[in-house]
Amino acid sequence: MSVLRSSVVRSAPRTAAKRRLGLLVAGLVLAALGLAWIDGGERALRPISESVTLPATSGNAAA
Repeated sequence: MSVLRSSVVRSAPRTAAKRRLGLLVAGLVLAALGLAWIDGGERALRPISESVTLPATSGNAAA
């Protein structure tokens, strides 16, 4: 019985550290998602204007 009790006591700080690390990682992920949502990743629209050369057409072109 004392062997079981000592193993539980040793793993308790390790479990608390894992839980703390998990909460820290989850908090960082939520913060990153919040920043991405606020920013939205949107850019202002700008017109696309580019000159295009068209081939010459003859008067008897088939429709």
